[in-house]
Amino acid sequence: MKLFKFILYLIAVLVSFETLAEPALKIENAWVGATEEGGDMSVAYMSLLSHEDLILTSVTSPKINTIEMHNTILEKGVMKMRMAHEIKIDHDKAFEFKSGGSHLMLMDFKGPLKAGQKVKLTLHFKDTKNQSFDKSIDAVIK
Repeated sequence: MKLFKFILYLIAVLVSFETLAEPALKIENAWVGATEEGGDMSVAYMSLLSHEDLILTSVTSPKINTIEMHNTILEKGVMKMRMAHEIKIDHDKAFEFKSGGSHLMLMDFKGPLKAGQKVKLTLHFKDTKNQSFDKSIDAVIK
C-alpha cells in the first residue's frame, strides 16, 4: 500500500512539473549589428518558433539600456517603423525579426558592439494562460 501511495505521489509531482514547464521554444540565428566607437544604436534579428501561442512582451539586456520591438509597415507608399508593445508568436509558425520587417532596435549602450563578440538578450514572454517566463540567449555580434 505504501508503494502504491508513493507511485501516486510521484505521478502527481511529475504532472505538476509538466504544467509548470516552459513552452517548447526555439530561438535561432540571433545576431546583433556591430557598431563603431561612439555608436549607440544597433539592430537585432532572430527567428522564433514555438509549439504554442505566445506573446513576446519585451527584450532586455544587461549591456543595453533600451531595446524596442519594431514593426515595419507600408503606409501611403512610405515604409515606416512602429514600436510594438507586444508581438504575437503563433504556434508552429516561425516568427522572423529580419531586415525590412519586424526587428529589435538596441539603443543607449556603453561602448561599441564589436563583431565576433556576443551580447546576452533576455526575451520575456506570456503564454495563453497569462503566465510569464523568460528565455535568455547569447546573440552573436556581426
